[in-house]
Amino acid sequence: MTTTMTTLPTFEGSKRLFLILLALFCVLLPSRAVATEYYVDSLSGADASDGKSPKTAWQTLARVNEAPLLAGDVVRFRCGRVWRGTLLARAGAPNAPIRYESYGKGPKPRIMSAADLSDASLWSREGNAPIWSTPADSYVDLASDASELTTFGTGEWFVYCEEDAQARCESTQFEDLNGAQGYSLFCANSSNEASYLQLTTQGFPVRANRYVAIRLKMRASKPVTLGSSVPKLMKTSKPWSSYGETLSAPTELDDEWRAYDLVFHTSEDAEDGRITFFLGSKLPSDLRLDFVVEGAREVEWRSLGLGADVGNLVLTAPGVVKRSNSPAIKEFAPTYDRRERAGFKKWTLAEVKQEGDFWYDTETHRVYLYCEKNPGKFYGSIEASLRGHCCLCVGNDIVLADLALTHTGAHGVSIREGARVVVRNCDFDWIGGGDLYGGGGSGKRVRFGNGVEFWDGSIDCLVERCRFSRVYDVATTTQGSSADVTRNLVIRDNVMFRCEQAFEIWFDSPEKVVDGLVFERNLCIDCGYEWSHEQRPNKIATPILGYQLNAKTVDVTIRNNVFCDTAQYFIKCWHDRIAEYKIDDNVYWTRREPQLRNERRFFAFNAMRDKRELTYDEYRAETGQDARSRWLEPKFRDADKDDFELLNRAELGAGPALD
Repeated sequence: MTTTMTTLPTFEGSKRLFLILLALFCVLLPSRAVATEYYVDSLSGADASDGKSPKTAWQTLARVNEAPLLAGDVVRFRCGRVWRGTLLARAGAPNAPIRYESYGKGPKPRIMSAADLSDASLWSREGNAPIWSTPADSYVDLASDASELTTFGTGEWFVYCEEDAQARCESTQFEDLNGAQGYSLFCANSSNEASYLQLTTQGFPVRANRYVAIRLKMRASKPVTLGSSVPKLMKTSKPWSSYGETLSAPTELDDEWRAYDLVFHTSEDAEDGRITFFLGSKLPSDLRLDFVVEGAREVEWRSLGLGADVGNLVLTAPGVVKRSNSPAIKEFAPTYDRRERAGFKKWTLAEVKQEGDFWYDTETHRVYLYCEKNPGKFYGSIEASLRGHCCLCVGNDIVLADLALTHTGAHGVSIREGARVVVRNCDFDWIGGGDLYGGGGSGKRVRFGNGVEFWDGSIDCLVERCRFSRVYDVATTTQGSSADVTRNLVIRDNVMFRCEQAFEIWFDSPEKVVDGLVFERNLCIDCGYEWSHEQRPNKIATPILGYQLNAKTVDVTIRNNVFCDTAQYFIKCWHDRIAEYKIDDNVYWTRREPQLRNERRFFAFNAMRDKRELTYDEYRAETGQDARSRWLEPKFRDADKDDFELLNRAELGAGPALD
């Protein structure tokens, strides 16, 4: 029999073994184990600094957006400061999100997609009528080396047709332009879709953050109105993504040669640039379009920043002392302070007829406002809400916390196919009103704007303890057309007041899976009692809104909420699947119109059943929902000042659970 002796390691041997294992563990760790915190101060910061301390803070959103952030990093915005533009929130990693938060004392840091038009020098009177306008955008040539622009838009041009569009493009020499070489496009039929007839050139380099002007000479055998949205700077191949914004373009053409500048603001570094004129539906049949490209140059763009549609003007009441000249330390009126009100967006200049009416000219990027005297002197301040989101989440694993996202013509936060995105303790105010389709009044006249929008699939996402007010459409929405999955999306403990709607579901695909969509413990007050309800042609005031719902599975829970007052309904839907929801243990109340609870007014609207309006009892009998819900009056600490802390939450058994 052989006996094997095992020798236990000595203390020194154990220590050596531990150190070896520790060293091996450190080698195997990711090279970057500690996250970096960055600070941003719009008043005292500098983009040339490293951003790693309050004393060396960055200054602008542009610096934040271009920073090579890594998973786990934190970006902190200083309280009491203001930034204008769009925050591009970058993707982190599971268990290591990139966080965008605040630091310091004072009001939450504010991010606005808005231009300040308060200065009286910005406004000029138009003729004898009391209508005032802002200046048109302009530009001057830069004395810079343009050698790198020799191929920008100056290569071979060709035409692309599909469906019933018919056109051809030929190289032509024009004797009446001293033999200049150019092109002639012959259009037999332009079809009715913009993309069916395209005039394009491609394969040239693009450099980011440049203003590039291409000089064109053009004429047409018949009068043509193109519009500034026709030409696009984009990627040569799929996915045809944008490489910049079109700032100026040819609009009105006739049979005389005229010079035009096509101006782009580039956004990417790329080698495969493409310029495309989307001419479908723009050209009449049997038209000849002649053009000569004379070259590209870099320019300095002078603008008030109104290149995007102005969805709303937020006007501070006359006679109010103007805010500080520093955009970084402006103070904004709280919602209960009714000094601020909305202008009334019109679709043509002819409709601007009374005080507060305004029109945005998509061609010249000017705002026209009806006012008896210079608006900059009449109003305490003027904020032009632009068609750009306050925050765009461009990936997964993102946390937005303790921020104010306000004054935008689009969305407060736009989240596309996001996983593990958290929006916590943020304030949303003056959201939406922008031109959804960009037609400037021609075609569909639809305005839009949501507080937080989840587009297509979202997994393990959360919106909690936020305040939503004065939203054109809906405070929170989940919608899209893809056959994907929305799972574990929770919206809880929020206060939503004076929005047109509070919560919306809208899915088109019959293969869509909805699994664990929860709307709970929210307080929804005064839906439809704000500026958007007055201005919108399709008034849809309701806390719970459902458009099309073709999903394969529907797992939706709406519970323990307090719904207090609505201008129309408590539930409104364009689908017949409410019975598949789980709606219960909610509290309903109306302060203004107690008859809403009986036969004289209606509780729910079902567009799928002959547009039926249902009383509370009819709705419960038909759907089986809200069996344990009740009508109780919520008592607020100070509703006149929009302090909606519930003093009787225990009695209600519903509403936000505040820490």
